[in-house]
Amino acid sequence: MPKWSFPLKWFLFSISYLSLAFLCLETRDNGSLSSTIWLPAGLTLGILCSTPLLQWPIWVLTAGMLHILASLLHQRPLDIALVFALNDLVILCLSAYIWQSIRNSSAKFSNMVAMGVFILIVLAASALGGMTTFYSLHILGYPAVLSHFLSWSISNATGCLAITPLFVVNQLIQQSINNRTGWNHRLQIAAIIALSAALFLQNGFYRTNLAVMDFLLYLLFGLTLLSSLFIKERQLSLLYVTQALIVSIATLYNCGPYSIDIYQGNSGITASQLYLLALFISGMLVRSRVTDVLFAKKHSEQQYRLAQAVMPGQSHFQFQININQQKVIWLDAIDKLFNLPARFIATPALLLGRMHAEDREFFIPWFNGEQQTTAAPYTHPVRLILTGTTFCDGQIALFSNHDNTANLYLNGLLIVYQDQLNLC
Repeated sequence: MPKWSFPLKWFLFSISYLSLAFLCLETRDNGSLSSTIWLPAGLTLGILCSTPLLQWPIWVLTAGMLHILASLLHQRPLDIALVFALNDLVILCLSAYIWQSIRNSSAKFSNMVAMGVFILIVLAASALGGMTTFYSLHILGYPAVLSHFLSWSISNATGCLAITPLFVVNQLIQQSINNRTGWNHRLQIAAIIALSAALFLQNGFYRTNLAVMDFLLYLLFGLTLLSSLFIKERQLSLLYVTQALIVSIATLYNCGPYSIDIYQGNSGITASQLYLLALFISGMLVRSRVTDVLFAKKHSEQQYRLAQAVMPGQSHFQFQININQQKVIWLDAIDKLFNLPARFIATPALLLGRMHAEDREFFIPWFNGEQQTTAAPYTHPVRLILTGTTFCDGQIALFSNHDNTANLYLNGLLIVYQDQLNLC
């Protein structure tokens, strides 16, 4: 990695954070002292979820200083700026730590389950942050009421989930649903943004056309869900952010279906954010489920191509190697070959130890992730050590792949001749 890559990443983060903070503070609700959506939370959470713990101090310190700076430039008192900044950083660090702990665990989840877990983490942490912000401002003597807790929680959750596809979905999905971003996808995004603007920038139209309003809201919801099936993560995140800004700013300026003409007081702001929250959650779950289906299909195709390497008179044993965690998962019973339980051959090092010394050098680069193949299986003869002096000839076929939590995997097939297996 070039030496200038980290400073450049930090600079882009700082500019993006400050720009998003200025935009979101324009949607500030004076009653609850909070913006109706806080997109910098999503940017910070994405960075924390995708970087090692050792780098967190620089990102947390930068985000905190920029949060306070943006608040002061928008005439927020210093004590309020500190309360929002500190509470925001605490819940974001907590969310990112829990998420990284789950991702680095040995548990295997589907994309949909993993995304559901992440959404639950964000919602729970946002609720906790809203409650701590409420009590903090109450202690400082500000006229905070319990309804503000809901506004603050939704503001943080919506901001996190709007930018989530840019970071977390990329951690889960290594193969894109569609490798091409054609004009039809760009036109689809443009059409959805245009419909959002036309729907939410209307002023007074919906007071006499509530049925039309409901139809257009459902139509926008459905089109956005449909787009999550086809467009890439970056375009999906851009769409979410644009929709969040259009809905939030339009509602704040008393336009669209959630204006004060239809909803009393601040209930329109809350309703608009709940609409966005439901939209983002549904979109990410749909996207994750479709990717699970595609991943399962690709995995089945690889297993079929590996099985084609087996000839009559041969016996085979399927296995997977998790390169990141250095674990071997046997999908077939291996004990009848080595006369040992699978747990005694549960790491690449132990499997290499069962090979002839001259064969190990061919497989070490593959087991370490240095060599990869996705086009065709890599096959090579192997001599397996069954006892101190007994060898069994065979071959190993390998396919590189990623699982649905972005771990690098080898799908493998150990092939031995049936007659030699009987002798063993």
